[in-house]
Amino acid sequence: MSLNSRYRRRILGRRVREQGGRCCYCKRRFTPTGPTRPTIEHRKARMDGGGDRVANLAAACLHCNGHRGTRMQRDRAKAAREKRGRAARPPAPR
Repeated sequence: MSLNSRYRRRILGRRVREQGGRCCYCKRRFTPTGPTRPTIEHRKARMDGGGDRVANLAAACLHCNGHRGTRMQRDRAKAAREKRGRAARPPAPR
C-alpha cells in the first residue's frame, strides 16, 4: 500500500504525538517549517523490503531524514564498488 496524503498526515500526527514532538534520531523539537519540520521516516527502507505499515514508520525531522537517505545511498554505492572490485580480481591461491 502506498502512502496517500490523508494516511500520511494521520500517521505523521500520530507519530509526532507518540514521540513527544521530537525527532526519532536527533531528539530536537519539531517546528512548523524549516529543517526541523516533521517528515515520515521508514525505519527499514522500502528498497530494503520495509513497508508502509505503521510499525515501520516514524517521525523524523527533514534534516535527519535527508541525511539518512544520503548516507544510505553513499553506503550502497561503496558496497557496489567493492563488490565489483572483488569480482574483477582472480581468487587468491590457497
